[in-house]
Amino acid sequence: MKEKIAFVFPGQGAQYIGMAHDLFNEYAVVRHTFEQVADVSHKDVAGACFNGPADVLNKPELTSLGTFAHSVSIAKILEQEFGQPLYNIGYAIVGHSMGQYSALHCAGSLTLVDAVRLLSARSTYMSMADKMGGGMACIVGLDKDAVEACLMAANGRGYAAISNHNARDQFIISGQNAALDAVIARAQSHGARLAKRLNVAVPAHCALMENAEFLLRKRLETIDVQPPKTNWFSNQTANVMSNPQDVKDSLSDQMTHGVRWLEIMEKFPVYNITSVYELGPGKTLTGLVRRANVGCNVHHTDTLKNVRAVIEKLTASVSR
Repeated sequence: MKEKIAFVFPGQGAQYIGMAHDLFNEYAVVRHTFEQVADVSHKDVAGACFNGPADVLNKPELTSLGTFAHSVSIAKILEQEFGQPLYNIGYAIVGHSMGQYSALHCAGSLTLVDAVRLLSARSTYMSMADKMGGGMACIVGLDKDAVEACLMAANGRGYAAISNHNARDQFIISGQNAALDAVIARAQSHGARLAKRLNVAVPAHCALMENAEFLLRKRLETIDVQPPKTNWFSNQTANVMSNPQDVKDSLSDQMTHGVRWLEIMEKFPVYNITSVYELGPGKTLTGLVRRANVGCNVHHTDTLKNVRAVIEKLTASVSR
C-alpha cells in the first residue's frame, strides 16, 4: 500500500431518489447486494431507492437499508476489482451514525445478515421511541456557544439538543418539532448561514431515544460481533475500538449520544491517513473532510462515473 486510506460511510440524510440506479444496471455484484438486503429485510429496497416516492424512501428503515445497500455495493465493487477485502485496502473504516453498520460489515465485524437485521431493528426502535413527533435540523455558521444560546429558544416548546458536531461551525440538532422550529428561527435571526430541517424522520442521538437504546442493547446481546479487521472509529468515543463488547456498547450508547465526527476527522493526521474515500450516496462526508482541513485527499463514489474514477485513483495505490 502506497498510502494510508480511510473509507467513510454516510448515514441518514444522504439518500435521494435514484441513488445507486446506474451502479445497479452496470454491476452484477450491486444487484446481488440489493437482493440480499431485500431478502433479509423483506423490503423492496431497490424500488424505494430508485423510484421513491420521497415519503417512502425517507422512512427510517428504508433510508437506513437503502444507504447501507448503496454503500456496501460500492465496497463490493472495489473488493471485486482489487481481489481483496476492503479492510485490507483501508487503513481505517469509519461510518457516520447508521453508517457505522456499513463500516462494521466492511471491516469484517458484522455479517451482512446481522447488519441488515440490526438496522431494521434500530429504525423500528427509534420510531417507537419517538412518541411526541420529532426530527433533526442542521445549523451552519455559528460556533458552539452561539448554538447553545439558540437552544434556549426551545424552552416551553419541547426538547432540543445538539446531536452531531460535524464541523467547527456545523451542528445537528435533534428534538421535538415545535422546539426545532423555534431553534431554527433563532439561529436564522442570529446570522447562521444555514438553518433548516433534515430529511430524517426521528430525533436521533439524543435523550428522546432512551427506550430505543435499551431495546438495541438487548438485541445486540444476541449478535456475534467480531473484532474489526482494521481501524474502526466509534462515533460515541471518537476513538479506534476493537473489543467486540466495546463495539456493542458503543452502538447502544450512540442512540442517546451525539456523533463526534469533527473529533474523528481531526485524528486522521494522527494516524497518518492521506486519502479518504466516501462510499455511498451523496458527498456530505467528502465536504466535511475537506472543510476540516486535515491534510487528506478526498474522493466520493456516489455514481458510476465517480466509482470508475475512484478505481483509477486506487489502482496506483493498491497492490493486487
